[in-house]
Amino acid sequence: MRLASGGLFVLLLVVAASSLSRASQPVRNPFTEDAAAVEEGRGLLESVCAGYCHSVEEGESTDAPDLFDCEWWHGDTDAELFRVIRDGVPNTRMQSFGGQFPDDDLWRLIAAIRAGSRCQEDDGQTTGTPR
Repeated sequence: MRLASGGLFVLLLVVAASSLSRASQPVRNPFTEDAAAVEEGRGLLESVCAGYCHSVEEGESTDAPDLFDCEWWHGDTDAELFRVIRDGVPNTRMQSFGGQFPDDDLWRLIAAIRAGSRCQEDDGQTTGTPR
């Protein structure tokens, strides 16, 4: 019985560590303003996101939302975008990319999305962040 108790304890530690790992994700993108990271993110966008679902060109039509118009349905903060990319969106084509790419690559994707943003400020200027 001691082995079973020890196994349960180890399982609980693993679950707790996993929860802490997800909870410790930064709220802000660690690659914001990092030109090299943005370029790496663009490569991922073009090969993965645009390669299967999303358009990267303005006016190009796909059945997946435009990533650069800032009209996001499942969150618009860096942390929310990270969660959507990592976990996917149930009952949509947006699959989970968590575990398929390192977390840093997911943050690089978000940095590239922000850098390519076509969001408009009230004065009509294009910005790199959502309205």
